[in-house]
Amino acid sequence: MISRIDTLDYCAYYETHFDIIFKQALMKNLSLIIFSLFITSLSGYALAKPQSDHPASITELTITSEGHRMSGLIYGAAGEGLHPTILLLHGYPGNEKNLDVAQAMRSKGWNVVFFHYRGAWGSEGEFSFLNAEQDVQVVLDYLKTNAKKLNIDKQQISLVGHSMGGHMAIAGILNNPTVKCAVSYDGANLGANSASATNQKKGGLLSDEKTAKMWLDYTETLFMLNGWSAEKFKQEINEHSEKLDLVLRADKINSRPVLLIAANTSVIPHDIHIAPLLSALKATKNSNISYQLIEDDHSFSSSRDKLITVTANFLNAACKN
Repeated sequence: MISRIDTLDYCAYYETHFDIIFKQALMKNLSLIIFSLFITSLSGYALAKPQSDHPASITELTITSEGHRMSGLIYGAAGEGLHPTILLLHGYPGNEKNLDVAQAMRSKGWNVVFFHYRGAWGSEGEFSFLNAEQDVQVVLDYLKTNAKKLNIDKQQISLVGHSMGGHMAIAGILNNPTVKCAVSYDGANLGANSASATNQKKGGLLSDEKTAKMWLDYTETLFMLNGWSAEKFKQEINEHSEKLDLVLRADKINSRPVLLIAANTSVIPHDIHIAPLLSALKATKNSNISYQLIEDDHSFSSSRDKLITVTANFLNAACKN
């Protein structure tokens, strides 16, 4: 016969173990539910559709210049049809790439193309200033040839460049009558001081001793530029400064819009690089030249929002149909 005490002990035992079993089952089921929800959310993420039929995109590009492959990419603007397009040109050697400008301008309806010149950052071939000028023209031809595939309005291609890339942007528009506009961020003139008013040689970019030492010392650190050295820098400037001089080409602008943005630093001395070019461009027939000073370091580190706003206002007003 089972006593009342035994019955109470049994009930207590059963109640305790039932509670444990129930909680274990509940936790197991809860874990399964959470896991199922997690998997469902991942599936939804992986299979999520773009917000529109023509979303923004990014596409890697390989562009060949003189038989050498150059790496690049295009930030494709959202929306159907062809878009105005910026070719964004990096400086020397290209540590600052200004890709915040690329993202901002894409959000405003512009495609933005970025690439590395021959010999720079893994692109094949050897780097030089004249090669880089040529590479810009090669990329422009590539964009026009592939305009439909890349959703580019080839009548609305503009150049934006920083430092050495500023030189390449101005050289690019002067060397190509189909380029719509150009913007230079504290841009160099790699052929600066190539000739006096009487066309006598003045020593080019290296004629200023302080500037020359800065450029040559820095050049010796640029391992990411293949086949390049301070000695080759001096040789190219000494032999081709007139060919590189933007001032001597200024009359090819043909009233197209240009914006020069200066930072006024010792990296790109204003009186050597920017002021003479600004004067030469403004002196051309029906000139359409704008200028803005943004007091900052050479990379506009504290003024990125202002730099983007000035760039966007100019391009949208002067360079976009």
